[in-house]
Amino acid sequence: MASHQIKTRYTHLYWFLIRLCVLLCIDTPPVDVCGFHLHRTLAYRFPEGGPVYGVQVIGEEVYIIRDSASYIEVYDRTTLQHKRNMTIDGLGGPYDMVRSGYGSAAGYLFIPSWFNAVNLTRVQPSLTNPTVDMWSFLEQSLTTLGLARSNPYTGENILVTSSASRKIKEFAVDGNLVSEVTVSGISSPRQSVKVASDRYAVCHGYGPPPELHRVCLVNDKGEKIKCYGGVRGSRVGQLNTPGRLELNNRNCILVADTGNKRVVLLNQYLQYMGNLISGDLEGPYRLFLDQEQSLLYVADNTVDASGYAVSGRVKVFNV
Repeated sequence: MASHQIKTRYTHLYWFLIRLCVLLCIDTPPVDVCGFHLHRTLAYRFPEGGPVYGVQVIGEEVYIIRDSASYIEVYDRTTLQHKRNMTIDGLGGPYDMVRSGYGSAAGYLFIPSWFNAVNLTRVQPSLTNPTVDMWSFLEQSLTTLGLARSNPYTGENILVTSSASRKIKEFAVDGNLVSEVTVSGISSPRQSVKVASDRYAVCHGYGPPPELHRVCLVNDKGEKIKCYGGVRGSRVGQLNTPGRLELNNRNCILVADTGNKRVVLLNQYLQYMGNLISGDLEGPYRLFLDQEQSLLYVADNTVDASGYAVSGRVKVFNV
């Protein structure tokens, strides 16, 4: 009888340890970490084509831009079916895209172009005849775009990050310069988002060691506060070519960890919360989080041996 009780206890302990090991070894966030859920699935895959450099949602439409295209692909947000191509004069070689605006300024898309390096194209696509204008962000080098959340009445401002000058410039949606910060201690910042009134998250890193691949918090004087990452690698605490950042409404940071083919989730203090997406990506370049429908749009590109994107598609995940 005693031996049976001992055996039963060991059996219960065995299964308890198995369950504990599973929980500890899973490399994904538990349920409702930063507002995301454990069971994420691939909901839809947009058509294959050239490398994708931007995906955004405004109203009931999804907008996609591809390398060297002079138009924006437009899809229905609900059915995800192709509706039309929107030709934009002067749009040659687009390589990024963000949206911003509320109220009377609702629905702007902002697009930089390889062939028009000092100007930013602003498109209001929801109109019957989409309006297009340009304004200068006064940088001669490669720039990327991010968002600076303001308030529901003025909308989100645009952050322009220059890799060469290491400047982060914040513009209102009308093109007026709001602020400018020069980042110190970070070489070639790739993109930034504003996580608080006095704080930015900045990603950087592209080459082999000793170059660092990190996401850093930077104050409004451009000084580093804290960083996540180091020399490139695939382990927890490492990144490989972090290309884009996206925020949710809890100020958690999604990182397009391009070289590791995953989307990493960090909290607002840059603590690792898990891999939000892994195993379903070839090279995540751009992110758009549709929080209303709990969908994450990922511009996923196939990269050749030299590191250049050669084809791409947008994948949509339930998150």
